[in-house]
Amino acid sequence: MKATDRLASQFGSTMMESLGHRDPSASAHTPPKVIAMADQSTGRRMLREAAHIDLDRIIPDPNQPRKTFTEENISSLAESLKTRGQLQPIRVRWSQDLGKFVIISGERRYRAATRAELKSLACVVVDGELTEAELRIDQLVENLLREDLKPIEAATSYKELMGLNGWTVQQLADSLKVGKGTVSKALALLDLPADIQGQVESGAIPPASAYELAKLPTPEAQRELAARIVSEGLRRDEVAEVVSEANGKKPKRSGEPAEPKDKPTVTKREFEVGNARVVITWHKKTVRPKDIVAALEAALAEARGPTEEAPAEDAA
Repeated sequence: MKATDRLASQFGSTMMESLGHRDPSASAHTPPKVIAMADQSTGRRMLREAAHIDLDRIIPDPNQPRKTFTEENISSLAESLKTRGQLQPIRVRWSQDLGKFVIISGERRYRAATRAELKSLACVVVDGELTEAELRIDQLVENLLREDLKPIEAATSYKELMGLNGWTVQQLADSLKVGKGTVSKALALLDLPADIQGQVESGAIPPASAYELAKLPTPEAQRELAARIVSEGLRRDEVAEVVSEANGKKPKRSGEPAEPKDKPTVTKREFEVGNARVVITWHKKTVRPKDIVAALEAALAEARGPTEEAPAEDAA
């Protein structure tokens, strides 16, 4: 037996390959490795709820929290739908009573599609029964995410969400990831008379100034100051100053030193003998015992009068 054959039988083909000897028939039967390439279906799932629905089968929800839609906004979106198509589906639910799909979110796109004379809209159909509270919560949360949301709209949505969920201001703020102060200031606007709320909504009175207005005790006082805000163009800090004065508080002006929180405690002692009385007053936090003794000695020296001149030590 040849040496190479003996090594092959003893150690197998691996060592023989390392020595430069290959079996030409071995590679012919080794299947090549196949690497699977990802295609467009990888990681993709079709939505069962997605559908194109004819516009005449869709109606707005009469209880939709959003009541105002600007003409300019609808016209602009209608032109976009004509030229670019629908970029985002709306959400709808089926109403057996109405025999229509009722809009949960996306009424602005529906109005624009009607303006653009489209035949259908891409929709996501929410299956299952939604309670009135669940439906309203969905709509309110979507409403609060709008960039063009007006102050009174936001305040009304906050209040309704709190009522539906039984939430406190803090719980609402935590749920929406906004500051508690933001919610509190918004809710304060709802305490204003309806006519002033209208001025806030129209932009005649800034929300920050309106929040200060809400601190006045009566609607009459609020209306009077609201008129000044509009006519004189008062800034928020000026409104706050007027409100503080009206409520009997001294407004803190910029640059004024802050009043000390803890005023020093004054201690007073009186000593009376016969017709004479000595009164000592000192601040408990700052006085030292030796200071009191020094004051007593000074008072004693003054009471005794000038002392006689002491004899000179060097006298003969």
